[in-house]
Amino acid sequence: MHSECCTRGNIARLEFFAVLFFIQSLFAQKLTHGPIAGGVTADSASFYVRVDTIARVNIQLSTTENFATVISGDEQIVAAANDFTALIRAGGLAADARYYYRATINGAPAGEIQQFRTFPPRGSRTPFLFTFGSCQQNRPWQGVPNAGQAFTAMARDLPRFFLQIGDWGYPDTTDTGANPTNFFSLDMRRVQASYRAQYDSTYPLQQVLRLTPLDYVYDDHDYANNDASAFTAPDIAQMQELPIPPQARLNSINGYQRLFPGYPLANANGGIWHKFTFGNADFFMLDMRSQRSSNLNALRRNPGTGKFEFIPNNHRHSLLAGDSTLIGESQRDWLLRELAASQADWKFIVTSVPFNRGLRRALDLTLAAQDSSVFIPGFGTVTGLFVAGSLLDKWVGFEQDQEMLLQFLRANKIKNVIMLSGDLHTAAIDDGANAGLPEIMAGGLDITNSMIVGVLELAGLRIWNRGGQTTLLNGNFNDAYGRINVFGADSVRLEVVDEFGEVLARHTVLDGSLPTGISQRSSNDVMHFTLWPNYPNPFRATASNSPTTLRYSLPARALVTATIYDVLGRRVRQLQQQTEEAGEHALIWEGKDDRGVALPSGIYFLSMQLVFQNGQRQVARQKIALIK
Repeated sequence: MHSECCTRGNIARLEFFAVLFFIQSLFAQKLTHGPIAGGVTADSASFYVRVDTIARVNIQLSTTENFATVISGDEQIVAAANDFTALIRAGGLAADARYYYRATINGAPAGEIQQFRTFPPRGSRTPFLFTFGSCQQNRPWQGVPNAGQAFTAMARDLPRFFLQIGDWGYPDTTDTGANPTNFFSLDMRRVQASYRAQYDSTYPLQQVLRLTPLDYVYDDHDYANNDASAFTAPDIAQMQELPIPPQARLNSINGYQRLFPGYPLANANGGIWHKFTFGNADFFMLDMRSQRSSNLNALRRNPGTGKFEFIPNNHRHSLLAGDSTLIGESQRDWLLRELAASQADWKFIVTSVPFNRGLRRALDLTLAAQDSSVFIPGFGTVTGLFVAGSLLDKWVGFEQDQEMLLQFLRANKIKNVIMLSGDLHTAAIDDGANAGLPEIMAGGLDITNSMIVGVLELAGLRIWNRGGQTTLLNGNFNDAYGRINVFGADSVRLEVVDEFGEVLARHTVLDGSLPTGISQRSSNDVMHFTLWPNYPNPFRATASNSPTTLRYSLPARALVTATIYDVLGRRVRQLQQQTEEAGEHALIWEGKDDRGVALPSGIYFLSMQLVFQNGQRQVARQKIALIK
């Protein structure tokens, strides 16, 4: 009886869809957005397509413009629940080949014919060019003459792909007087509307997307709210944090998964960080919003002066792993593990906010003048405290993560790491002397230039030493983008290019580059140490497999106590209790208890306690997975 009922139910559903498609076929069905290519590999690609009503949607690909031979993707039925949007995957493609593609609606071709090239095989050292940038308004009602002209210049470069690294159209401006929600992503319909705005076919970005694929990570304005963290958004004027409802964060992550043709996420439980490979280069696309601690946690008020001060080396304040409730691997552990395992000649860390360590001097300067006023183009007259609060939104506000990454790269001799960043509404390059790593910032694709780098130079802070939009007098503050040429394993050329094709700054990174500018702290500074993610993790404790290695770095001589606990908090193994000198150290755990008995599979925790000679104490904990 149950089987018969299920059969009848399936038949009824099929009949319903048949009737529905018949009714829909009486009306013209239109392609409203797309197709747009993303998630490209050497043998596959993903595509975004949106229509105006329920329909069967697919993608056709061909190596010829007349589509003499056709490869089809995985057909989908779109419906209102997902804004009539489909993300279609196509596989079985040839490596490093040009493909023409078009959408089909109910089997009939629709829309433009566009093109892209698949990626070369992993490890290939074929030279290539790509472009990137952040911060664009993409709003026709703004009435800005020649809006988006940077993309017209970019299309002439014929990039292999374009990286949009945040603030793609400022969807939180969907807030209106009639609907003044602080967090646009609380309403999934607004998330859908923001992606429709991003894919607007009349905006010049389409000149690029007709020729090349796209990858993307969101920043503040297209995550939840301005300068948002994982769970809060700062009200800098009141120096307080507003809680972000959990649904807003979830909607942002789900929107990315459902409405963007991207790569598989490393841990979709907590954010959109992911990785892709093009030939001999790995790209680490970081989510700088849904994992970060609250920005204002980096400040404290001095009870004597009433002024706000920066808290250096704040161990509980993380840009990469601030969500202590996360299920699965954190972004920080993922990034370090993937960097250590990378076999690519070049590693690009793509971060929506600037990395430059020199911004610490700017932060100190603005906090010293926190009650003074300063004029910033695009923002107006603001206080020094407002500027300091904005700077805390960058890597400099999360000094512990910044220092940890640089020390990890140097300790593991990981070379050829380059930072790509945006967010500051301007563009510049540093060779690593100030930033710590070679960094190119392109944060003004189509928005009023903040001139902030020029303002800093006027104040004596030249922290982008290879130029760009750095000179206030007679400076070029046109819209601009980043252009990167990878010349095999030999070198990488970084360029800032304005909307008319003029090169504003250029720097070449040669093979063999290592981090520079790692700070040497004085004896008066707070002691801090680094506990690296254990490797491998998970690990197998068998005769044929290696134990896990626990590495840490001490800034000074300290008594180190390392203990393993099970999930119930019971001590199972004390690995060490002895004094160690400053420097790099490693411990081995083979998955056994104090008696030498092999432990069962499960989650265990390393607790490392340090007592320095000056009396300072620190504790760090780390999760370890043991499998049989």
